[in-house]
Amino acid sequence: MADPFSIIAGTVGLADVCIRFALFLRQAKDGFHKVDEDLEDLTKEVTALRSVSELIKRSFEVHLAGITDVNDQLVVSNHWQATQATLASCQDIIDRLKDLITKVLGSGRSKHVKTEALRKYLRQQSKEEDFLKLRQKLNAHQIALQTSLAAVNIIYTRNSQSTSIESFSELSNKIQDLGADLQSAVNSLQTSIELSAEKTTRKVILKLVDALRSAQKIVPLASLNEHFYAPQTVSSIFTGRKDDLDTLKRCFQTPTSPKELQTQKRFVVYGLPGSGKTQFCCKFASDNKQSFWGVFWIDASSSEHAKQSFSIIARIGKVEANERAAKSWLSSLGKERPWLLIIDNADEVSFPAEDYYPESEGGVILITTRNPILKVHGTIGPRYYQFGELDETASIELLLKAADKSLPWPQSTIDSAKDICKALGYLPLALMHAGKTILIRLCTLQNYLSFFEKNWTRIRKRRGSKDAQSISDANAAIYSSYELIHSGLLSEGTQASEDALDLLKIFSFFHRQHIRVDIFLRAARNPRRELLEQKRKEQEERTTSSRLKLNHTVAQTLRTIGLSIYTYLVGLGNRPALPRFLTDALQSGSFDELRLREALKQLFQMSLIFANPDPNDDSYSMHPAVHLWARARPEMTIADQAIWCHITATILAQAILLPPLDDKEEDEIFKRDLLPHIIHVQSNERMIRAKYLENQESRTRSWLPVLQPRLDRDRALQLVKFSVIYTQCGLFEEAEKLQLQVAEFANKMLGMENTRTMDIMLLLSYTYWQLTRGDEAADLQERVLMACIEVRGSDDLKTLQIMNMFGTSRWQQGRIPEARQIHETAVTGLKKVLGDDHVDTLKAMSNLGRDIGKDFRFTEAIEIHLKVVPGLRKKLGNFHLETLIAMDNLAMAYFDRAAYGYGHPGDLDHALKLEEEVFEQRKEKLGREHLYTLWSGLNLARIKGVRGEIDEALSVFLPGHAIARRNLGETHFGVLLGKLHYGRILIYMKRYEEAEDILKEVIESHGGPRQGHPDRLLAIFSLINCRNLQGKEAETVVLLEELTESTKALFGENHAWVKYLLDPKNLWKEPDDYQRRGPNAI
Repeated sequence: MADPFSIIAGTVGLADVCIRFALFLRQAKDGFHKVDEDLEDLTKEVTALRSVSELIKRSFEVHLAGITDVNDQLVVSNHWQATQATLASCQDIIDRLKDLITKVLGSGRSKHVKTEALRKYLRQQSKEEDFLKLRQKLNAHQIALQTSLAAVNIIYTRNSQSTSIESFSELSNKIQDLGADLQSAVNSLQTSIELSAEKTTRKVILKLVDALRSAQKIVPLASLNEHFYAPQTVSSIFTGRKDDLDTLKRCFQTPTSPKELQTQKRFVVYGLPGSGKTQFCCKFASDNKQSFWGVFWIDASSSEHAKQSFSIIARIGKVEANERAAKSWLSSLGKERPWLLIIDNADEVSFPAEDYYPESEGGVILITTRNPILKVHGTIGPRYYQFGELDETASIELLLKAADKSLPWPQSTIDSAKDICKALGYLPLALMHAGKTILIRLCTLQNYLSFFEKNWTRIRKRRGSKDAQSISDANAAIYSSYELIHSGLLSEGTQASEDALDLLKIFSFFHRQHIRVDIFLRAARNPRRELLEQKRKEQEERTTSSRLKLNHTVAQTLRTIGLSIYTYLVGLGNRPALPRFLTDALQSGSFDELRLREALKQLFQMSLIFANPDPNDDSYSMHPAVHLWARARPEMTIADQAIWCHITATILAQAILLPPLDDKEEDEIFKRDLLPHIIHVQSNERMIRAKYLENQESRTRSWLPVLQPRLDRDRALQLVKFSVIYTQCGLFEEAEKLQLQVAEFANKMLGMENTRTMDIMLLLSYTYWQLTRGDEAADLQERVLMACIEVRGSDDLKTLQIMNMFGTSRWQQGRIPEARQIHETAVTGLKKVLGDDHVDTLKAMSNLGRDIGKDFRFTEAIEIHLKVVPGLRKKLGNFHLETLIAMDNLAMAYFDRAAYGYGHPGDLDHALKLEEEVFEQRKEKLGREHLYTLWSGLNLARIKGVRGEIDEALSVFLPGHAIARRNLGETHFGVLLGKLHYGRILIYMKRYEEAEDILKEVIESHGGPRQGHPDRLLAIFSLINCRNLQGKEAETVVLLEELTESTKALFGENHAWVKYLLDPKNLWKEPDDYQRRGPNAI
């Protein structure tokens, strides 16, 4: 295909076809021929333009057909629509030009050549104005099409990245050049539109404007960098370190030895706090953004914060939100997607650096630390930089830039700056804030040092105080600059400055990174939502109590009365501890967001906080030194810290809503983002409490009782909310600790029969399940169920809901007959209370259908599921997560009926179609590594295996099984189930020895209470079958005895499951008998 730019070049600049009368007179002899020539040239121009139009069309239809990125597809689709409109306008102009040319040329029948030429000329003159207008339109549309071609080239280059033989760097440079060409074309088109505005119809102008806007949206695509997730924005006055940046760039781009080609590229930047380590790395990332497909960062200030950072990277990669999954994803990115990982603030002496590196030689890693020991982890070039003070010249330049002093700088200004730089130890962070202090006129260059010395003296005195935290000399110098800014805010005395000071204290107890503004917005609006929900539940409770006449004993009644009195007394004058801007909102009933924004603006303008680099992320962060200073400044006593830590915890708790409120996807992301803040505020709570105890023990009045933190209703609710965040983020041990505290409190104050106590117990049981402590979870649910039946009766809605949950736990324990009986009772009751088509009823029916299927009543199970799936689709939507669970159950009911020899024609086809849909939807909605996605992948592999599609089965199963082992551990019941069915697939493949080893591992891993679990029994059955097929009958005797005894104990003597497992035909079944080939095979 010809180069589109060469073609368009031949069409640019239409010849001037309008010959003026004077020129005609001067060139009388040749003039008439010139008219013909100009019209002929115009015809050629139009023909060439038509060719360009065809080229654009083919480019869109052929080259862009393979675009997979959803955002790119939308942009390209809109651009194609605008281009089609431009092409249509061009076609209209071409048609009108043809008409004019035809009229000008005439019939051509005159016998006198000169007479005919004169006629052509006169006809041309009469159409002069029409020619001019059409020429202007054509010129503008030519530019629009040229712009469109430039946009097409960018999209095509991006789309060809995976198949191109060019390196990422070469492609990146190429696409940036194309981006510059497109921007130039966009500018030309904009100019053309402005020039044509008065002479062209509004309709034409609007079409050209659409073409301009669509092309402008393509401009940002002129980059191969897909992700830029950095610690902070680069300061606009970044100064110095140019040679270091250039050297580092050469090190990363050019391997200097064969050894480095086989080594992961790592570089360490270590040095004093405030020396600009993080800014340097962010500057490097920003300057070299186009060299990396992705830029990511890890907050290594603690292991908890690092895990949270990895979970964010995992969400970007659409894998399970944990550290292992994130590192695995980064390792899987090929050379066509190079990445940069910044590991920031790895300051702990025992920092486990190796644990943070993705397990591959790919990618580039930058590490910032105060710990010089970590410099041994550098692998390229000089391996590390040591950062301390800037040189004097760079320091002076940075200070005066920050103070916004105009060039040229007089010698007196330079001399004053030199003295300040020396006093601040030439540290970039201290210089930045000193300049900001001068900029906002809290002091001048000339008197800055006198203010600085006063604050330095206060900090020195404070360092000797018993309450004070340890402050290094370097930090103390920086803190003196901050104190000047703090004094300035304090002296303003405005509402905005007072709110800013409150926010500064609150931010210091948040984690320093990614403090979302909507934490405060939600904290302001959520109390009202919770109040309305509480009133609704209380009304529901009163209705239920009136209808059921709840069976309260005398002791329970007395407890209720006592609790009411206690709640009344505690609530007298009790208001949540909040900053003024939130307290005022609660009193007035409306939140003034502008007031919050003004306070944030004050902190931002003084560089105490900085905005997230992503313009779509409305959040702020703090430098570590600012973060620590705001908590440890001279006037912040332990008592003050306790107050502001409590206020911060209250804000976080108010920002969280418990289910079913706020259950959208964006709400789940918000809650995950709260984790580092909850960890940080609880860590400070423990530190403050320890300091209080230390101070009390050191006092002479040792006989005084030591105060302990009080657990009241608000505190209990706060702990429950925090535990939900821990649970959602997979920190189940932390969730358990908080839930146990609240459970003990609720049992003591409310009793097991109280609805709120039941709810916290059920939440705790869910946590036990996640910790693979299924028996404890089921026992706790049974206790709650018994209490609910005693107080509310067996027909109560809450009783039935808990009963359904408890039945599911029994099913997961493998106690299938019990599960079926419990679910039968729950379904019967829910149908009476809620009706057949209520969501809760349908979910319970789905559980019952699963139980019945295990009784080999496959057709009955399928009939139940065929009622549930349409019902949930109607109530919740086709692909709601609950609908997908029901579809999964239906698919496996079809599968079981076929696999166990009771199949109807088409069962496996139905199973395959349903499970493929479930698998794809879960991948899209939950991610490739979510437990539900892995579960449906396993089921899909089982279906394909029985159909004889072994290779396809393994292609689905093996990647998912590797993820499950990595995320869940080798002994998780889900991983063991995967191993069981992998062993069975290996039997289908006649790889008996491998199957035998895996099945033995499964049997041995099901120890303790899971010895009689159906999964273990199926593994024993499969191992007997495997050994029989190898002629090892003698090795199956003991196994057969255990299988016989255990299955009868679980299901009873004559259960269909027992008969199947003990049937000699099944124990000796050949692999080909398992597989059901053909579209309608059983």
